[in-house]
Amino acid sequence: MAQAMGPGMPGGCGRDVQEAAEEAVARRFRLSGAAHPLLALLRRRAVEALVRSLREGATCELPAPRMPLPPEVSHEANTGLVPGDLDGLAEHARLPALPQVFLELQHAMEREEPSYEELAAIISKDPRLAASLLRLVNGPLFGFRAPVETVSRAVAAAGTRRVTSLALGTFVLGLFRERPPHVVNLHDFWLHSVATALTARALATRLGRDDPERYFVAGLLHDMGWLAICAVWPAGAERVLDRCLDQGLSLTEAERAELGLTHGELGAALLRRWNLPPVLLDAVCHHHAPSEAPASDEALLVHLADEAVKAFGIGGTGDDCVQPLDGDAVDAGFISAHDLDAACEVLLDGVDEMYAVLGAGSGVTHR
Repeated sequence: MAQAMGPGMPGGCGRDVQEAAEEAVARRFRLSGAAHPLLALLRRRAVEALVRSLREGATCELPAPRMPLPPEVSHEANTGLVPGDLDGLAEHARLPALPQVFLELQHAMEREEPSYEELAAIISKDPRLAASLLRLVNGPLFGFRAPVETVSRAVAAAGTRRVTSLALGTFVLGLFRERPPHVVNLHDFWLHSVATALTARALATRLGRDDPERYFVAGLLHDMGWLAICAVWPAGAERVLDRCLDQGLSLTEAERAELGLTHGELGAALLRRWNLPPVLLDAVCHHHAPSEAPASDEALLVHLADEAVKAFGIGGTGDDCVQPLDGDAVDAGFISAHDLDAACEVLLDGVDEMYAVLGAGSGVTHR
């Protein structure tokens, strides 16, 4: 993985690499609060990864400052928006309907053991999805000696649940392509989303959860509400990020103070319009406070994955500091340091490839 440079990285690389890495990672963790054993693990792994990246020639340049909004964008985008109006903000976002191909895949999956040929016929209706699937199964994650050339063989190799996740991923990464949001960097946002999805699935697999692809989807969609805020209320998003910077608030604290709602709440409201399962909506709504969604652990694993990804410098909202863990939920989930460590290995080994597969299939470029 090409290690991302977090805020506070020194402008020159002449200093001791270990010292520079520790300083940069310390800035990522400056809001993480009381030490938790899993946070200590993440901090150590992040330093190791950054040291390795610097020694391999990664740059030490500070990120470019956020550009102020043009006056016309600030004025036009805010018309009719009221703090705390969740339904009004969701309406302004105008989330498109799910594509027919995804709906057909969902219906097929609801029947017992649909054939690979049936799923391949549905996937082949969407050339981007078919191309993404073939890229995925022919990549290093599967390691087949001979190329997989047909969609039906690709479905058999990837597994039916993963195919459905890939279908949703290629669609979601294309959202807002024609109406790019201000304030947020789309590349960074999608990279963070894919990385969180990959890490959540790795945790679910490690813990023996049924259908780990559910966790992948939850991780992929967890910050959809922030993307919508940036698209339809850019001035509000800008004020939220200013509060984070000036007052040391977390993103959700600043959102509640400035907008009267959080990106998790808005994301769940948007996804409800797609008739996605309630457990997925809970994961998106409560990924910063999983103890508020005790009925399932999707929110918990996305919560951990989200902070792990930010620990490695892969942030997507502009508020990229690691936040305190929800200790009650984490401890109740019996997640060990070994479990999280294994998921970090999957993240570091696979995020670039998974992003390239999804991004190339959706028109989002990988820089």
